[in-house]
Amino acid sequence: MVPIYFLLLLLLFDHNVRVSVSSNTNDTVNIAAILNVNTAAGRTTKWSLQVGLQLLNHTINGTRLNLTIQESGGNVVNVLQVFRSEAVAILVQDLMILKFVETVAEPVDIPVLSLSGANGFGTDSGSHTYDDMEAIAAIVDYIEWKEVILLYQDEDFWLSGVYALTDALQERGKRVSQTAALPSISEGDQVRKTLLHLYNTSLIRVFVVYTSVDVSLNLFSVADGLGMMTESYAWLVTDSIASSLDSLNSSSLNTMQGIVGVKRILTPQFTEMRQRLQLNSSDDGINRVGIDAYSSLMLVAKAVANLVLQGKKVGYNVELPNNGTDFPASMKVLTGGKLLRQEINSLKSSAVNNNGESREYEIINILGGRSYRRVGIWEKDKGLLQSGGNTLSPIVWPGDTTQAPNGYRKIVVGKDMRESASNFSEFLGRLSGYTGDTFETAVKAVPINLPFVYEDFCEGNSSFSGYDPLVTELFHRKIFDVVIGDARILWNRSSYVDFTQPYSQTVMVMMVPIKRVRDTAWSYLHPFTADLWAVVGGFFIFTAFLVWLMEHHDNEEFSGKIIEQIVTSLTLSLSTFVFAPREDVKSALGKGIVAMWLFIALILNNSYTAHLTSILTVEKLAPTLTNMSTLATSKVKVGYMNNSFARNFLIKDLKIPKERLVSLINPQDYVPKLISGEVGAIVEENLKGSPFVSEISEAILKISEKHAVVEAINNRWFGETASCPDMETGIESNPTPMSPLNVWTLLVFTASMYVIIAFIYIGRKQHQRRGDGRI
Repeated sequence: MVPIYFLLLLLLFDHNVRVSVSSNTNDTVNIAAILNVNTAAGRTTKWSLQVGLQLLNHTINGTRLNLTIQESGGNVVNVLQVFRSEAVAILVQDLMILKFVETVAEPVDIPVLSLSGANGFGTDSGSHTYDDMEAIAAIVDYIEWKEVILLYQDEDFWLSGVYALTDALQERGKRVSQTAALPSISEGDQVRKTLLHLYNTSLIRVFVVYTSVDVSLNLFSVADGLGMMTESYAWLVTDSIASSLDSLNSSSLNTMQGIVGVKRILTPQFTEMRQRLQLNSSDDGINRVGIDAYSSLMLVAKAVANLVLQGKKVGYNVELPNNGTDFPASMKVLTGGKLLRQEINSLKSSAVNNNGESREYEIINILGGRSYRRVGIWEKDKGLLQSGGNTLSPIVWPGDTTQAPNGYRKIVVGKDMRESASNFSEFLGRLSGYTGDTFETAVKAVPINLPFVYEDFCEGNSSFSGYDPLVTELFHRKIFDVVIGDARILWNRSSYVDFTQPYSQTVMVMMVPIKRVRDTAWSYLHPFTADLWAVVGGFFIFTAFLVWLMEHHDNEEFSGKIIEQIVTSLTLSLSTFVFAPREDVKSALGKGIVAMWLFIALILNNSYTAHLTSILTVEKLAPTLTNMSTLATSKVKVGYMNNSFARNFLIKDLKIPKERLVSLINPQDYVPKLISGEVGAIVEENLKGSPFVSEISEAILKISEKHAVVEAINNRWFGETASCPDMETGIESNPTPMSPLNVWTLLVFTASMYVIIAFIYIGRKQHQRRGDGRI
């Protein structure tokens, strides 16, 4: 990251340098710079150092600064001559050369500073990299893109941007789908191969560029030639590029039309330095690279001045032996070099801690020519801002459109157009069918614009015997993005392709821990409800009474003392549940009562046995929650896979408060979370991770919940269907006890027969008494 924050010293610099250096003799302090003037950044840096040298020498009394510029041409061999200049510090533009120079300079104590920000002059370059990527991630989140491709410069310094952007996007539920390293040296063929590979293999059309400005110019030139700076593409650039736009010519900016960048807003100290440089320039495009070069020169001058003020001397007086190396034979040790390096580091640290930096970025939109405009502001603690709201101004994207790209290229949908598929029974065989209508309805329900084009699936006159060969072929050839059909979701197929949510029957999966239910001493009462037990008891007593009423006059077994008659009647009624009654019933009406009671006893006995068996077995494996509807009324925490649309389903459909939701990173967390009790249930959709699988699956889930839409598609292709019972209704883990409502017809019929038989018996007795009276 280009360093920009150690400039608090500007306010006091002129005065301090005069005081410090004026106490010295009229010595010359040599400073060396190694630049690649074949690049735009190198030319800007050279000009800024030369102007800065004039400004500083104009304000310094006595000691003068002398600048030696060594042109590297990108070759480390050319830089060895810089060690003959007896410079007290070496400024290096190229990071690759920087490592070599540091290795050579370390034994002779010469401080080496990077002009690219690798050692962060007066700034925490790592922090600025993360700020850059946080601002980029905020834009990605605002546009509602799901994933991006990151292009970075193939050097160690730029690798930090990969990790920073990955973390920033992950916090917002987005991701870096691919990364590609670009060579630091201009290699058009390599850049072209990289872009062509991404063009042919990736669905993503959102690119984040984190490179130096010179590498980016080559990149955008190649991208423009490949037609990748047109509509449907989106390019985002970081401050390393956006801050250098003012120094670029119009032809370079023309290839960057529609690009969006994040550009760090200059602090007042930087603004003052820019004004100083502009007074000595005919070009108003003073960029961050030039300001950094000027500030680096000032940093070395300030450090030397401080040492002189302290009475410490910096100079050369000892030669190093050659030792047979390729180093210059006259290399000398810099006396006071270690002290100078410490002073430079101290000044950098002081500037970082006291610069009062606001950490603000302006979001800019390049319009071509030499123009760009601000479309918003991003602040570290506030995010995206704009006067009047938290949104960006309209952006002109590549292709001169204000419609934000959806982030993907047009997807290719494969369809089977053969006239006959007799050997392929699983194929739908036509596009205009139930599956095709469901797919197009789901695409319309996707929240982003998802264009697609149909292409026939065929390879000569070949035919496939099933979906397994088709899936394998698609995996190896990669000619389609989506294939619509009625293929079954099988584990071996899932190894090759992603499946959406099934459109024929869409359900969310809920996982809960098993509830360990112990048998209780009263389990034998659970098969019947209390009401049914009361009704059975009533019938038991009523049956015993009717049998006694009809038998106690003529049957000796029901005669005797009243208590004996009661016991005999109740025993007959009760024993019917277990075995045939021992008491002999003689009257026809009494036998009818017993027969009716035997029928009831048989049904109740079998029902009781079945329910009790279920209670003592199935209930032991009962889940803690039986269905989705119980989640809303329960108080348990509910887990879901991070970035899954199950979260919206839980909040919007089941009305579960956000406080009860727990985001899970990977499926390996499921079992430990359930066992520990951190979550009481987990709801997921069981997906694999294709860019469109989640979107299409969520859309299928939405339209599946709209009965009218699903019914219309069904009726269009299958006609009106009559309702039928759910054939997949299984046995509940906690069976419902039987109540009088389950056997009410039997009870009413039996009670009616009892009453009829009782009236017949009473009628006979009355008739018999009247007959006895006449006799």
